[in-house]
Amino acid sequence: MSRASRGFRIFGKTLKILFFMLIFSVIFFLFWRIFSSDNPKSMEQLSINDKLAAAYEQDGNDLDMFNQNLDMITRADHNYGYFAVTDSVFIPAANQIQITFRYNNSTITHLVEDKGLDETPSRDDDLFDVTLLLATDLTPENTEDNLGNDPASVKMTRVHASSVTADKKNVYNYRRLVFDLDEVGVSLEELLEDGELLAVYTDVYYVGDVNYDEPTYGTLCIYDHLAKTYDVELSGADKRALRKYGKD
Repeated sequence: MSRASRGFRIFGKTLKILFFMLIFSVIFFLFWRIFSSDNPKSMEQLSINDKLAAAYEQDGNDLDMFNQNLDMITRADHNYGYFAVTDSVFIPAANQIQITFRYNNSTITHLVEDKGLDETPSRDDDLFDVTLLLATDLTPENTEDNLGNDPASVKMTRVHASSVTADKKNVYNYRRLVFDLDEVGVSLEELLEDGELLAVYTDVYYVGDVNYDEPTYGTLCIYDHLAKTYDVELSGADKRALRKYGKD
């Protein structure tokens, strides 16, 4: 075998090894992104308060909860991939909605650029004002006047979180938010029964620039009356926490 052909064989083997290493690296990276983007355990469990505990005491493991599989990642040109709602649950008996809100570390970098900040905030800071906006039908007998959110036919009600739990995992930052609708005099159960709940939006503003009359920094629809709903069951951890609540 000549030196030239031997050199080509070594070169070919080297290319093959590099190719397989590249494929392995891509696969490893994809799996890492998939598993690293899973919610932390603290964000998977329900946040329990008196209202939820009372609903569980009444209904037990049959507590009615649901969500919708909507596309809950911002995709507008000015905020593509900035924010996501990775989990949402509607609990009519507790008159409550809970969500898990997530944003990437890169979102903080974009925030500095978008808002012209002098320095990069810490990822531990509460950087975003997150509220729910409920769109309810004032004229349920007429289903053709809901487009455009005309105040004469659609009422908008903003709900602030009654509690917020923070966590982080790898490059992601999380907030678990509880919205008690009693605080705005709205009954989720009645709105659903009467077919008056049209939509629920998660609105995001930068905490240093909150003006609800101005466009949001990001908006995600977590409920659409035309979309299918899916039952959510209490996890074992949720059941144990609910049974234990108030007994310590």
